[in-house]
Amino acid sequence: MRSIRLLMLLSVFLTVASCGSMFKVSCAKPEDFAKVEENPPLKIPPGFDAPDTRSALTIPPLEAPEAPRPADAPCLDSPPKFNPAPPRRPQA
Repeated sequence: MRSIRLLMLLSVFLTVASCGSMFKVSCAKPEDFAKVEENPPLKIPPGFDAPDTRSALTIPPLEAPEAPRPADAPCLDSPPKFNPAPPRRPQA
């Protein structure tokens, strides 16, 4: 009987804990990525083959600084609001 109560309590706790993270919006702040540095190329020890990098993605260099975003701008992780225009009625 005690194990059933413990199991029910644990399931309620996990359910409540997961609900808090579902509605939380987490936007990355610009300073999170401002100090990123490029890593040096991979050094392969003697006797090992280098990985195939022919299909690797290349990130082009940034030519212009990023445009500042207003403080009240929505998070880029969430889609923008979209309200399609009502359909136009044909004129008779």
